[in-house]
Amino acid sequence: MVKFLKIIPIAVKTGTVTIKYPYQEPLVTDSFRGAIEIDPNKCVGCGACTRICPPKALTLTTESNTMILRYFVGRCIFCGMCADTCPEKAIKITKEFELATGNIYDLYSDVEHEVKTCSICGKTFTSKKLSNKIASKVPDIPTETMDLCPDCRRKETLKKFIGVPEQ
Repeated sequence: MVKFLKIIPIAVKTGTVTIKYPYQEPLVTDSFRGAIEIDPNKCVGCGACTRICPPKALTLTTESNTMILRYFVGRCIFCGMCADTCPEKAIKITKEFELATGNIYDLYSDVEHEVKTCSICGKTFTSKKLSNKIASKVPDIPTETMDLCPDCRRKETLKKFIGVPEQ
């Protein structure tokens, strides 16, 4: 009982330590990791973020002529590995933490890219934005090679290597 009485003057001197949220600004530190934000202008659709994401909150799918990078905040563990991995720095970690919603579709955000199709087999294999980025960085790549999917590129390279005549 005596120990309790010793604490009372300290508590009175310290005052209230609880923040009256939402009426006062919450304390969000610099190291806080909230939801991510994807800049569609910087994103090239390489998929590096989808391969590194532990809970698979980021997915890359192809539907007809569109490649969709989808972020589902409901699966995200806010680790920030996607932002660290993104070669274009298109993913930014925000301080946003109020993510509750009554509509599940508000938990999804999509970035759409046009896809590139193989000139031989017609299979979609990458985004046009990524292909253009590679072509600008490596100017010596022949354009006919850039228009081929990995399977057809392998076959065509082998044909040239062993000397199969073109038809």
